[in-house]
Amino acid sequence: MKGFHPGVRTTLFVMLFLPVFVALGFWQLDRAEQKRAIEREFGAKKDLAPVTLEQALVQPDPNYTRVALRGQLLSHQPVLLDNRLRDGTPGIEVLVPLVAGAQTVLVNLGFLAKATDMSVPPLPVLPSGNLNVTGYLYRPDKDRFVLGESIDTGFPLLLQRMDWGRVSGGLGRELLPWQLRVGPEQPGSFDTAWTIAVGSPSKHQGYAFQWFAMAFALLALYGYSGFKRR
Repeated sequence: MKGFHPGVRTTLFVMLFLPVFVALGFWQLDRAEQKRAIEREFGAKKDLAPVTLEQALVQPDPNYTRVALRGQLLSHQPVLLDNRLRDGTPGIEVLVPLVAGAQTVLVNLGFLAKATDMSVPPLPVLPSGNLNVTGYLYRPDKDRFVLGESIDTGFPLLLQRMDWGRVSGGLGRELLPWQLRVGPEQPGSFDTAWTIAVGSPSKHQGYAFQWFAMAFALLALYGYSGFKRR
């Protein structure tokens, strides 16, 4: 008998996976818009005159706010963020505590590439003493799952992700949960070609297209199998 007869199992399969593919496509579109919002926020703040740390922290959202401050860099207590990537090259980010009055913030001096054997590179002489520092505040993702985290509490402190409580305990002082990312004009900085958001909007749009294409292909196969079936 002619007509559309896809079969019960095929129909159940499509009913189960089609909403999943469509939902994942719209989720990726939403992620793309979030990344565009981050880029717009950074673009709106990057050319503004720097403010004091106190002025930045009372803002509703201090993220990406440019800050200028003077304080003492504790170069003997660096924090190294491992497993960083810069243009596909693995390395570390070097952060140094800066004490400015009653506040302590980590100054991110930038990226250092690892050697070919993937060992942590030796640190050059880091800037120290009372210095003027300008950069923008940045709070990284604190919720990434990490395997094999080191329990060493000495300095340099090697971490796979930022652990504010652990660093504060090692320093023996309360630490603001913000990095101060400096630019290439800062003396003693390394590679400071910062990535504002992980994953570009176009990348998420590409993922969305793939999910929607899979949904379309599933519908096409469903129709084909239903009309072909006897």
